[in-house]
Amino acid sequence: MSAPFHMVVWLDHQVARLYGLAHDAVQEIVVHNADAGKGHVHHHAGSVGSGHVALDKVFLENISAAIGEAQEILIVGPAAAKTALKSFLDQHKPLQAQKVMGVEAMDHASAAEITAFARRFFSPLDRMLPRKNKE
Repeated sequence: MSAPFHMVVWLDHQVARLYGLAHDAVQEIVVHNADAGKGHVHHHAGSVGSGHVALDKVFLENISAAIGEAQEILIVGPAAAKTALKSFLDQHKPLQAQKVMGVEAMDHASAAEITAFARRFFSPLDRMLPRKNKE
């Protein structure tokens, strides 16, 4: 499959699952966070800040590289990882950030559930917006 027009990225702090969507195919890419083997970091009472450890920049760079040339991107996932990726793209990858069509909350889900959600998300956009090079 060449660069997909639609890409959905589901991520948490440990793994990102990317699905390139075509009419008749789905390409899955999995990116693991090498820093995630340390387990959950918990917030302690009386500490300064939110108590959440920021996602590793290398992990976010690897996700961005895996997104590649996708023309429309949907970012989904639980908690703050999805917004951390969007913020990273805004700050470091502005051309990719412009292609983000939405950031949506989604708990842990199967590949079929994630891709079905993405197809429902992109369907109205496909009908409303003019497209170039869409598969």
